[in-house]
Amino acid sequence: MWSRFKGFLAHLRYEHSSPGRMAASVFVGLFLGIVPLYGVQTPICLLVATGLRLNRLTVVGAAQISNPLFAPFLIAAGIALGDWLRYGRLHELDLDQARGLSGLWWLGSEATDLFLSCLLGDTLIALVVGALGAAATYAWRVRADTVASARPGADVLGDGPE
Repeated sequence: MWSRFKGFLAHLRYEHSSPGRMAASVFVGLFLGIVPLYGVQTPICLLVATGLRLNRLTVVGAAQISNPLFAPFLIAAGIALGDWLRYGRLHELDLDQARGLSGLWWLGSEATDLFLSCLLGDTLIALVVGALGAAATYAWRVRADTVASARPGADVLGDGPE
């Protein structure tokens, strides 16, 4: 049973692991991790990764950029950028308003406005961060495959041409 589990983990690690597919996996994971889809990110990541034949482990791992350490900054940056793009100004939010966001009153128009700004801003941030992550991943995988193929008797782990 243990060997089957190890085989399954190896399959997850190496599935669709060509440089292009890994770069696409990182892009999709970062994009879905930054866009405000909190609570449903992992199922969406798994569905999209399976549908696009991407490395599921990489997509879900990259989506973890929205962990509790980074999420507040991503949300704040998304709201700021979204408000700047929508209205040409930054949204003013003081500490008392931020504390009040935990109440049910925030489900009104103010929350809708903040969510739309966050969605717009975070979408642009996700595109940029995803593209940078994908480019870095592609360069890393091409280099790693080149180094691995230079070793005598080495077999490059990839899934062939795309």
